[in-house]
Amino acid sequence: MLERQRGISLIELMIGMLLGLLVSGIVVSMFVMTMGSTRQITSSIRLNQEVRTVMDLMVRDIRRAGYWDGSLAASNPYASITEAGAPAAVFLAKGSATHLTNAEGPSGSCVILGYDTDNAGASTATKLIGYRFDADAVEVLWANTFVTPAHCNMGTWSNLTDERAIKVTALTFTPDPSPASFAAATVRNLTISLTAEAISDSRINTTITDQVRIRADL
Repeated sequence: MLERQRGISLIELMIGMLLGLLVSGIVVSMFVMTMGSTRQITSSIRLNQEVRTVMDLMVRDIRRAGYWDGSLAASNPYASITEAGAPAAVFLAKGSATHLTNAEGPSGSCVILGYDTDNAGASTATKLIGYRFDADAVEVLWANTFVTPAHCNMGTWSNLTDERAIKVTALTFTPDPSPASFAAATVRNLTISLTAEAISDSRINTTITDQVRIRADL
């Protein structure tokens, strides 16, 4: 006797489709979450790399401010290229002629410095470097000619950070000498603080702080 063949009912078919949709929804949701997490991680890595690179550049240059490959230290043309009578000076802001000499005073958003970048030992200072905060970016100045004293509104400045990837929200340079006067200090330190966020998500942000000593300023 042949057994009667029986297919699935409409209710069973609908239950099966519902279960399939639930599984598909879970898979899609997990995929979207993974993609979102990957984007956040990528943005965070990019942000930290960009900020760290910029900070390292500033620290390296500020540390070498006043360096000169000449034979007589007293003839160093980089010893006092700024209004502070120093190889490096912090200014209140872009375009400001006010340099900060008091450790108790406010932080500045611009620093100007000079050193013998090509080890030429020339008798005239020709290498000038500047870093400043402007709008949403860190700007840099590299100049081969300049007037003395140097200031934060001279020359042609270029963006150092990529505004398509990160937004710089704060950059401060704080003189931190042992004496009360920054201009009179024999060993000078600067505290640099840089804050930025990812363009794709402002919740992804970071702040790094470094302290740098001007080694040639003795």
